[in-house]
Amino acid sequence: MTPHYLQLILYKARADLKVEAARGYMGMLWWVLEPVLYMGAFYIIFSVALQRGGEHFVPWLLIGLVAWKWFDTTVRMSLNAITAGKGLMSQVYLPKVFFPAVVILKNTVKFLVTLGLLLLFLLFYGVGSWSWLAIPLLLVAQLLLVCGVTFSVAALTPLYPDLKLLMNNVLMLMFFLSGVFFDTSNLQGWLGMLLDLNPMVHIIHAWRDVLLFGQWPDMFHLIVVLLFSVAMCWLGLFLLHRYDRLYPRLA
Repeated sequence: MTPHYLQLILYKARADLKVEAARGYMGMLWWVLEPVLYMGAFYIIFSVALQRGGEHFVPWLLIGLVAWKWFDTTVRMSLNAITAGKGLMSQVYLPKVFFPAVVILKNTVKFLVTLGLLLLFLLFYGVGSWSWLAIPLLLVAQLLLVCGVTFSVAALTPLYPDLKLLMNNVLMLMFFLSGVFFDTSNLQGWLGMLLDLNPMVHIIHAWRDVLLFGQWPDMFHLIVVLLFSVAMCWLGLFLLHRYDRLYPRLA
């Protein structure tokens, strides 16, 4: 992709964020309130109402929720990324990777805002260590995973519209099987092996190791996730390029 298209992606993402912020009276304040309300709701359900968890359950839960929401929101929005760009496609030619790339950039900016709030909360909670130096590594690892899944899903959805319904259900299932609410490392046998195939399990583990437990992430599993993510990125970009001229007729 040329620098010209990269500038267009940055411009479009910034414009969309401004429009989104202008829709409500509180503007960009919603970027702060939304994750706070989201995390607060799950905290009330699991920590107050159900009385689950121990001493560090609150930060443990919030880390999992923040990491998951970046992945989940971006992939869900990518389901309509290309079809929603029908009007723009009819006016000017753009490589179709443009549309999921804008979705990724928008949600990454919002995630960084949420991550900043989470880090402030953890510092207030009394958690923080040298392991936080690994945060850039985790950002790159999860960003590659988000890109790989987003590009692939965005490329296939216009060809197979039923994929939208399937992916919504898959994401719901993954939400409960990614270790957001329970420690997957305690599971043994075939179930533990099955959950190990979910890359978000290892991403969430890595975030908790780094932010909460003061440990360096498990590099073996992180490298496996990176390799999987690179393969998914290649697949998604290949499909977007192959069907580039077909999408305007399907959207």
